[in-house]
Amino acid sequence: MRGVVLDELRTPVGTGDQGFDRRVRGAVERGSADELGALYEEAGERFGADHPDALTLRVHMALRQEREDDPAGAAIGLSGAAGRLSDSAGPLHPHMLALQAEIARLWGESDLTDLAADSYGRLAEAVGQARGTDDPGALAAYERFAWWTGKTGRASATVAAYAELLTRRRRALGPNHEDVLETRAELVRWHARAGDAIGAARACADQVAARERVHGPGHPDTLAARVQLVRWRAEAGDHEGAAGACAELLAARETVQPAHHREVLNTRRLLAHHRIRAGDLLAAERDYRELLPDLERHLSADHRLTLLARVGRARLMFLLADTEGVGRETEGALGDLERVLGAEHEATVEARFLAATTRVVTGDLDGALAEAEALLPLLCRLHGDDHPATLFARALVLEARGDSEAIAVQRELRERWERELGPLHPNVLLVRLRLAAEGDLRGQEGRRRIAALLDDFRRALGPDHGLTVMLRALVITLGSDEATALARLGELHRECERDLGPGAPGTRAALEAYTEWLGFVCGGEERRSA
Repeated sequence: MRGVVLDELRTPVGTGDQGFDRRVRGAVERGSADELGALYEEAGERFGADHPDALTLRVHMALRQEREDDPAGAAIGLSGAAGRLSDSAGPLHPHMLALQAEIARLWGESDLTDLAADSYGRLAEAVGQARGTDDPGALAAYERFAWWTGKTGRASATVAAYAELLTRRRRALGPNHEDVLETRAELVRWHARAGDAIGAARACADQVAARERVHGPGHPDTLAARVQLVRWRAEAGDHEGAAGACAELLAARETVQPAHHREVLNTRRLLAHHRIRAGDLLAAERDYRELLPDLERHLSADHRLTLLARVGRARLMFLLADTEGVGRETEGALGDLERVLGAEHEATVEARFLAATTRVVTGDLDGALAEAEALLPLLCRLHGDDHPATLFARALVLEARGDSEAIAVQRELRERWERELGPLHPNVLLVRLRLAAEGDLRGQEGRRRIAALLDDFRRALGPDHGLTVMLRALVITLGSDEATALARLGELHRECERDLGPGAPGTRAALEAYTEWLGFVCGGEERRSA
């Protein structure tokens, strides 16, 4: 293999027999495989199998086979020559190492990755024994061993190989050598390929420190390593660490790039995103408030990054239970998202999901259902069946179909959303109401559940919110006879109209409850049964 050990077997050195030497040079330059083979046998008989020119002839036979698309046959032939040489000269002879290097290379050319990795591993061990493990040839052979181990698909073994290579290179070359830095990058990559996000984040942190020490904080390679660190800390579930790494990346970018640079603006967007995931919602709110005007000024209102930031802010508003803000942000961005990113882009789908959740809270169940039916296949494909967004859409669709499975989905959704959003989030309250309404509400236990929920609705949404008024109307109908309930619902509507105004959501909810109950009380037996 070129570059791993000194290859002294490509050029004939001479045997002392001028006629034979001329024949050897001619065969090496233009001879056939048969001519090379005959000369190889003659050289072995006359000068010994370990003579350099005998080995040169065998190497050129292998090269001829390789050119004829038979690298595996060439490797097999050289292995036989190596066996003869090992018997006469020993396994650590320089020519033996050169043959082993060629054999390993040819196994690689044959795409026999396991044989290539094994050959390079044995070569690295032999060169290390002959010249020391810190010898450049030993290091190069071990690097090829690590690389070919990766080609076998054994990610964990490749991580171990690159970790060992890093130790050897640091010891031989020092911590600041470019080969050491490159090995660190490979170690991050293979931790990731092995599915070890924690290991990748740890190796990436070491890489950032090394890159900053060697190149400085603003060097492109240092910035690229910091980008990786943000990603792998997030993948490892260390959201606070990801936000911290992103803040450090932003500070480093701002030392070498102007404030309006696209990468600076995008890093600010990512910082807000990771702060949301870390639970630092107030800081994220401030980030978006300062970022969005800068994005629109330096890029455009419909630029990809601006739209992604708007979806991020809508997600934040959803977490903060700002229903009006979510609706305003998503409805205004959906057209641009579909035009710029496409209808099935993850950000577009998320914006549509957030819009659907808002429609549920504001009482537009028909609109929410239509959106849920359209979104459900996309959510399953993007997030899987057990993601809260998928559960939300499936619950709406199943409810509309009258499918009894809807309750089980609602229970799972409540468990997931209560953990992520808290029990007083508007959408969580609606799920809780749906589950509380399952069963007999007219009994004492049912009325107790609804009364407890009403307290939570008042505390979370306020007494005049449309959902709170709707629930107050439900409590009235549960606790009174038909005529009394009708009178009290009328009083509730007049109270809302007086205090909130005729167009307020609470007033509309009260009017809807009153008119529905009026139809129930005044209708015929068929209506009464329904």
